[in-house]
Amino acid sequence: MLQPPYPSTAAHTCRQASYRLAGCLLLASLAAHGQQADKGLIAVTEPWPPYNTFSNDDTADGAHALIVQRALALSGLQAQTIVYPWARAMAIAQSRPNTLLFSLARTPERENKFIWIGKLSQTQQFLWRLETAVHGAEPSLQQILRCCSICTVRKDVSEEALRQQDSDHTMQLVLTGSHNDCLRMLRSGSVAYMAGSPYRVQATLQQSSLPASFLHKTTAIAPVRTLFLAASHGTPGVTVNKLQQAMQQLQQSGEHERMLQQALSRPLPGSGDKAAANPIPSKP
Repeated sequence: MLQPPYPSTAAHTCRQASYRLAGCLLLASLAAHGQQADKGLIAVTEPWPPYNTFSNDDTADGAHALIVQRALALSGLQAQTIVYPWARAMAIAQSRPNTLLFSLARTPERENKFIWIGKLSQTQQFLWRLETAVHGAEPSLQQILRCCSICTVRKDVSEEALRQQDSDHTMQLVLTGSHNDCLRMLRSGSVAYMAGSPYRVQATLQQSSLPASFLHKTTAIAPVRTLFLAASHGTPGVTVNKLQQAMQQLQQSGEHERMLQQALSRPLPGSGDKAAANPIPSKP
């Protein structure tokens, strides 16, 4: 039986080299496609009902998210919105071009770190304690900073505010991944106070099937702050301009306020819903 001739060493080597070249070209093409996809516009936020999320902690369908989606539609832009723990969302927006971030409080420390696109609403941070933990007259903020442990979320605006107030650097500040973690620490006695806005605390209590009266609001830790839709540095100017114009249009037409009030008027999901059954996980 005749056998097919074996290729010469030179021909075999040449063929193998052509295979490797084709494979390299294919991988390079796929990598380039992936890099282009990675550079597409995205939006990142954190679980925060009813502002960023509502149905559950993974779906951006809260009041601010709906306004951002409307602004994107008016701009003719598309962006996937991804929900992360706040510290991770902040890190992505500070390192990845073409990234939107909400709901970001505008502070002097953050002013040059982001491009500010449009206002969403306002918030104020307070310290909260257990309603049963009554010890005479309510202490001042400075007294609390000197004597008591406080829990807040890492990279939250409340962390910035508390550190600014801690001129003696004696504050006992405990940082966690979520307000749910702070509530658990408060209930266990690991900390004396937790920081948060009224809406944030209300949602956290409801997720744990606790009444609003379970915690007592004490002193404010910062003035009223405006929450913004912001963009990372490196986001194209055309994208920024389109979104700024869209946000301004929503404000001037009154649609922004109507959407905000309509979304905030929805009752928060009860303890039997997915949001309450799946509290925000603790992640670094």
